[in-house]
Amino acid sequence: MMVIVVIVLGISWQHYGNINESEDPRVISAKTLYINYDALAVEKKYDSIFLLLFEMEIIYSQYADYKNSYEIGVICNNRAATLITIALFETKDSLQQDSLFNEARIHIERSISIYKNWTKEYAQMNESELRNYFSPIYYTGNSLFEEKEIEHYIEKRIKDMQLAQKEMPRRLSVSYTNLGMVQRYQDETTLAIENYKLALSLWENNLTAENNINTILGLPLKKRGVLERLFPPKK
Repeated sequence: MMVIVVIVLGISWQHYGNINESEDPRVISAKTLYINYDALAVEKKYDSIFLLLFEMEIIYSQYADYKNSYEIGVICNNRAATLITIALFETKDSLQQDSLFNEARIHIERSISIYKNWTKEYAQMNESELRNYFSPIYYTGNSLFEEKEIEHYIEKRIKDMQLAQKEMPRRLSVSYTNLGMVQRYQDETTLAIENYKLALSLWENNLTAENNINTILGLPLKKRGVLERLFPPKK
């Protein structure tokens, strides 16, 4: 169960099950790839996960409006979550664990940097500002864009960005939780607690961060009530 918990920590994207023709044709293959992430995580196919995330990053990084966007931050954090999972549950070798934690930390810190920079640039943009920003990108005559669909591409990208604006605190919370997890296992307990608290300040329903603090302090773990499990808080 803990394996799933750790991997799920890294899943910060909204659902891509409804991929349709209004999706940006430049990156639709990356979104299609991501549909397989959950199944690979459950099956513990870690090599396939890393390959999938690598292929996704290659696709997004080709385009200036994506290469520093939140999508790359999600890829980094999912990569880190997978490394943490392997370190905690798939190896007993302390040197290998330390190497995995160190690599995870690099990806976590990169995700935090991307999220923060994205927040500074896009978090306060309203619909009109987003439209003004993205419209020139889709009206450049790119052969991948169907002219009759361009307005649909723009509308879809605006909706994705607006959702990302709402979700960014939770995404950052997940990254700080994963950073705290790495620090905890590298005996940086004070820093771990600080990052767990920061994670909670960003997303008060982050039970993983809260229970990691409780574990460190020797306090009882908190469980979600029946109503919370049936009707979880909106993200």
